[in-house]
Amino acid sequence: MPQSRRIDVAALGELVVDLIPARAADGSACLAPKPGGAPGNVAVGVARLGGHAAMLSKVGDDAFGRLLIETLTANGVGTEAVLTTRAGATSIAVVTVAPDGEREFLIYRKGSADSIYAAEDVAADVIRSARILHVGSLWLGEPICGAAQRHAVRTAHEAGALVSVDVNLRPALWRSEGEMRAAALEAAEEADILKVAAHELALMTDTADVEQAVARLPSRRRRLLAVTFGAGGAMLVSRDRRVQIPGIAVKVVDTVGCGDAFMASLLADIAARGADFASEERLAGIGRRAVAAGAFAATAAGAMDGLPTSAQRDALLLAAQSVRRIERKPERSVES
Repeated sequence: MPQSRRIDVAALGELVVDLIPARAADGSACLAPKPGGAPGNVAVGVARLGGHAAMLSKVGDDAFGRLLIETLTANGVGTEAVLTTRAGATSIAVVTVAPDGEREFLIYRKGSADSIYAAEDVAADVIRSARILHVGSLWLGEPICGAAQRHAVRTAHEAGALVSVDVNLRPALWRSEGEMRAAALEAAEEADILKVAAHELALMTDTADVEQAVARLPSRRRRLLAVTFGAGGAMLVSRDRRVQIPGIAVKVVDTVGCGDAFMASLLADIAARGADFASEERLAGIGRRAVAAGAFAATAAGAMDGLPTSAQRDALLLAAQSVRRIERKPERSVES
């Protein structure tokens, strides 16, 4: 499938329909289907921020698969490389949300359509047309889609594209913690741009000390590392710069998709402005916008529904910066 224009971010990985808690018209509890899947969320997030995104995946020939493709298309994501099959159903995740907005996932993907996405399914021309290939670590836990991801990453490296990784660990989907950790470290080693949550970083490196953990991470190719701390903001580390970005307080509805919104903003900025992180000011700028995108996502239910446009992200960031300026302003003494 020839590409007529350059793709900013090609996301490869699982597409999932999240079933989230909701209320029916009569007030009874129910589960509402919401399109999701971390790589798909990132693709939609990039498109909403004005970038050109494409998705590579496989869904079932079913209502949930059609919902995912329709949602991606409606948000401007290229879906030519999203395949449909009757050999497996679309993955689903039952999401529960605690009173503080934190979420837990019960994911059903054994034998799913995306788990049988094979190396020969990879649309190499889409990857070669992309500035950035974005992947996770979940697919590395299955032989067929794991081989496909490794092939896609090699194709990206050979084409000179950047490889972005969000390890996005889901312990319930792995046979053992050791296997999950090995997959996360493998994905991290291939990454030019790597995002990990603080608890993922600790698991991958066997230490809760962030400084030690960063030093222990594989860094053969890495240009940028983003460590996220939930409401506590993030830290961005390039080869010669390090910046700490404070969190932004918002009224939390749920935290589904916050990390994906953060990642989408980061990648949209890098695709638009390049991967030069020598300037601390530039590094802090992309970090602040990414934190704002993640905070905005917490204000809406569902993963894709909460992904901001650039105007929404930047308005929240501006409001947060105004609040901080007021809080830092010294009190003036009044002379009698």
